[in-house]
Amino acid sequence: MLGRARLDAVRYAAPAMELSVEETGPVERKLKIEIPTTDVDRAFDQVFKQFGKSAHIKGFRKGKAPRSVIEKYYSDQARGEVLERLVRETLFKAIEEQDLDVLGEPRLDPGERPQQGSVFVYVAAVEIRPEIELKSTKGLKVVRPVLPEPEKDPIDAHLEQLREQHAQILDTEDGTTSARGHLAVLDYEGFLDGEPFEGGKAEEAQIDIGAGRTIPGFEDNLVGLVVGDEREFQVTFPDDYPAEHLTGKEATFKVKLHGLKRRELPELDDEFAKDVSEHETLAEFRAEMQTRVDEGRAQDEKRQLREAVVDALVAANPFPVPPTLIEMQLSNRIQRAMQQFGGQLPEEQAREMIGTWTEEWRPQVERDLSLALLVPEIAKEQELEVSPEEIDARLAEIAAQQGKPLAEVRKASREDGMIHAVAGGLLEEKVVELLVSEATLSDA
Repeated sequence: MLGRARLDAVRYAAPAMELSVEETGPVERKLKIEIPTTDVDRAFDQVFKQFGKSAHIKGFRKGKAPRSVIEKYYSDQARGEVLERLVRETLFKAIEEQDLDVLGEPRLDPGERPQQGSVFVYVAAVEIRPEIELKSTKGLKVVRPVLPEPEKDPIDAHLEQLREQHAQILDTEDGTTSARGHLAVLDYEGFLDGEPFEGGKAEEAQIDIGAGRTIPGFEDNLVGLVVGDEREFQVTFPDDYPAEHLTGKEATFKVKLHGLKRRELPELDDEFAKDVSEHETLAEFRAEMQTRVDEGRAQDEKRQLREAVVDALVAANPFPVPPTLIEMQLSNRIQRAMQQFGGQLPEEQAREMIGTWTEEWRPQVERDLSLALLVPEIAKEQELEVSPEEIDARLAEIAAQQGKPLAEVRKASREDGMIHAVAGGLLEEKVVELLVSEATLSDA
């Protein structure tokens, strides 16, 4: 963003200019800036003089080529340099003169590049901080969130998961028929139109029948086999299968079962609790898990209440959010999400995911930006501030999480501007906590 500090730091002998401002939307302004010929020519003189000092032109000593030769060799490059210089020397001055609180970066439309002996005119579109009139912040009406009861007791589910993880894998008795829950050791080979395909063959592969980790239908066709049996069957690759050459294709697989194993789960008793935890009894282990479940649900309810209050705040205090700011934040969020895939997604699948995210995430991004713009206004009204001690305490938490010395994190945060984000986050927490404490809650 173009902060006031940055504008104040831009001090120079700027060229003369004629400025007109057009209001193109609630938070959009179009600046038309016209720079007279004398200042355009002065900029060309400065640029050509600069080029002349370092130019290496055949037949002339360094710095001794005449202006006419410099112009011949560097005319196009000079026009680009002059454009950049004139914009740099006038745009921020124009923004400052109009007292515009600009958010994001200006969008330039330079038209034709500057020419010697001519007036230069360019247009810059900017988005400004919206005017916010706080209408309702206290007593926001919110339905108290209630978490649904889980279909399966989370403690029982976790204990079953632990038993699965600590199960012994044993060979089945001779003649056992394969069923869901068995581990099948088999060879398989897949064919498309009678021809083997890449990645469709394996030997001594171990398949967990019923776990759903293979192509839909594959594991179902492994049920009912006895060691030594062979079977041939057809399955269809799903449309979202990672290998594009296989998506939606029907394949024939030939399998041969070499081995069949079963899991033997440990008894759910005090000995098991000792093996998987620091507790002496199963009852103590259950009690600890119950505490964690209760704390987790309390945190989820608190988070949902916070979100509900923020939704109510944004709905009660509408204002236009700068569109470019939304696009920028949305783009940043999608880029971070794509980085998690490390560039491994097929191009078509990546495009589809980006399209889906763009549509699904836009409302949340707009809401988050609305909150970010509302927070300073509410903080000012409620006289809320963040102290240096609070910032330092949060930096200490970050240092502990990253395993770095506090002094190092503190120094880095000041250098990369993270300290402003930390302060902003703390202020947002204070504001939202106040709104939650003052909200009017109902159960329906």
